[in-house]
Amino acid sequence: MKMSFWVCVTLAVAGLLSTCFAGTAYVVTNNDNASGNSASIYSMNTNTGVLTHILDLPTGGTGSGGGYFATVGNGAAVTGATGCLLVNDTGSSDVASFNVNLHTFNIAKVGNFTNAAVTSFGGSIAVTPNGKFLYATYATTENIGAWKVNSDCSLTFIAAYEASVGASNYDGIKVTPNGKDLLVAVPGFEAVEQFSIDQTTGALNDLGFANFAGLSECISNGCYAAGIDITADSRGAIIGNYSLNAASVLGAEITSTGLTHPTYFPLSNTGNLTTNDNVPFLSAAAYKGSGPLYLGFSGNSTGSQPGVVTATFSEAHASITGKASTPISSPVDYQGLIASTGNLMVVSEWFNVLQVFTINANGTLTATGQGPVSNPSANGAYSFFIYPNTR
Repeated sequence: MKMSFWVCVTLAVAGLLSTCFAGTAYVVTNNDNASGNSASIYSMNTNTGVLTHILDLPTGGTGSGGGYFATVGNGAAVTGATGCLLVNDTGSSDVASFNVNLHTFNIAKVGNFTNAAVTSFGGSIAVTPNGKFLYATYATTENIGAWKVNSDCSLTFIAAYEASVGASNYDGIKVTPNGKDLLVAVPGFEAVEQFSIDQTTGALNDLGFANFAGLSECISNGCYAAGIDITADSRGAIIGNYSLNAASVLGAEITSTGLTHPTYFPLSNTGNLTTNDNVPFLSAAAYKGSGPLYLGFSGNSTGSQPGVVTATFSEAHASITGKASTPISSPVDYQGLIASTGNLMVVSEWFNVLQVFTINANGTLTATGQGPVSNPSANGAYSFFIYPNTR
């Protein structure tokens, strides 16, 4: 299957936005449809925040039909002259791959890749910065799958892994910016596992886990690791906390021998955003060591609102302090991922809505004039990424 599109969109998926119009980014969603999954591509005006739906790509697989908090159900990689768009089909337990040829400017479906050792109904994927390897969590088999991304965008299965902390429904997953390590959230054990990545084969070596369960605050409030973000130097890990009892975020230091200094950070200035801090996202400044840290709260059915908390972050001082909060009323009062680019914040809302906000100087958010953008092709589009990565 080949689909021809105007050059700028194709290059954006491939990873070479420099030849496209200035002031444009792209938002790619995993629509998580239980019957006939797809990915959607939007252009986003980085001056106004206006989203424009461009196309839907059928994956040939199925999703779980409800999204998966704090996870990234799709990923993008660039390998040589060919870009690979990879979409996680959590219902059919496959990864759908699309090839973008930079010479002909076509998007071509490569295939759907599965292995009997890894099956899923919910999960997340992460791709190494060099685009060579993909890792995914699988909820049914309660393990992690490692895949090699070949030059033609096909995938070759490497192996399945179980975290040393124990088999569980693993959640957020993230590769360090230097490509050397993989972090996996294990909420059922209140832990985060670290694996080193073999730079030649992509195989994983388990380095153990950071145990939050033993911290006094976690004994009282619970520390259920969720989404993960990592600083540019690949040393600082920020982890969301699913706790229903107190607004908080978790942290740990990444070393060559494993995670150290598991830390609980209570959050102030969160208003009625008090439960399910699923998603941390470091601003460009915080990514480099100091600046605003954004935290997505999904809320719950007992009155805690969904929205975004802005905190101040300092890697050098190992500090996170709540600064401001912005409630967001999604159609059913649940929220998925957040990601920022420049002074814009994109938020996914249940069940098929994206909304763009301007980030104010005081840390609050203001919705752009466009308002919520719904996608009739989606049934659980929590998962998305923004391209290019401006951090």
